[in-house]
Amino acid sequence: MPRDLDLDLENNRERETASPPTLSESPNRMSGPSSPEPTKAFTINSMSSSKVTGNLHPYVRPLTISDLDSCEALENSAFSEVERASREKLRYRLTKCGELCIGLFTTVVPSPKCLQSPTLGAARLVESCRDDGAVSVMLGHVVSSKTTSPTCTDASMDYPKDWESTIGDVKKGQDDLSGHGAIGHQEQGRTVVLHSVAIAPGFQGRGMGGVLMKSYISSIAGSGVADRLALLAHEEKVEWYEKLGFVSKGPSAVKGCGGNWIDMVYEVKKPEARARYG
Repeated sequence: MPRDLDLDLENNRERETASPPTLSESPNRMSGPSSPEPTKAFTINSMSSSKVTGNLHPYVRPLTISDLDSCEALENSAFSEVERASREKLRYRLTKCGELCIGLFTTVVPSPKCLQSPTLGAARLVESCRDDGAVSVMLGHVVSSKTTSPTCTDASMDYPKDWESTIGDVKKGQDDLSGHGAIGHQEQGRTVVLHSVAIAPGFQGRGMGGVLMKSYISSIAGSGVADRLALLAHEEKVEWYEKLGFVSKGPSAVKGCGGNWIDMVYEVKKPEARARYG
């Protein structure tokens, strides 16, 4: 089992790299209206921010299609053009499986002295009735989907170009009824693929990435929606994910975004049965 990440980050801050580990994808093109909201969701656990975030008071919540602009701004600022997810791919995932995606936010009152984040321009009002114009600013996100494969594949990292015309037709585009080999999100899958783990530049190196991931892992484990988490990492980020409980499965067969990826898998532990009294 890995060390407690919060304590590890507190005691070994100087050993961290300048940026948290990230995973993203190359751009594709797609357009069109959004589909109905997802029917399944998991509960986001509250996150402790006292050790790593100062006065930001961040919170996490599931993402929806209304967060698309913020997600795009974060991707564009955190990743290179080769590795970032396109707006179209983000829109597909937020529409089809936004309940598997979470964002890290903080509330600020816009002013010349407020925090500077590449996502500030995409921030939305917290409440329309507030006189101070406070907005919710995205500081990080985890964007995911599901697959029937035990690890990431090129198919699971992609999306069906005709997805909007097949909404409601769960079988169309699949290679077989199990979804094996099918492109994009597979609702029947038991593996959650983490496509993008990102913290905004300027807020990296504060331990936010670790706290966000711990919250995400705990939420998935408590929801029962998956048996494992899978992601791709470059060699220099493997140790960081291992501290979270991920296990390296060696070189990945995925060739996208330049290749040279390492498959990382986290086997979700089932919640312990609680004793019932009375």
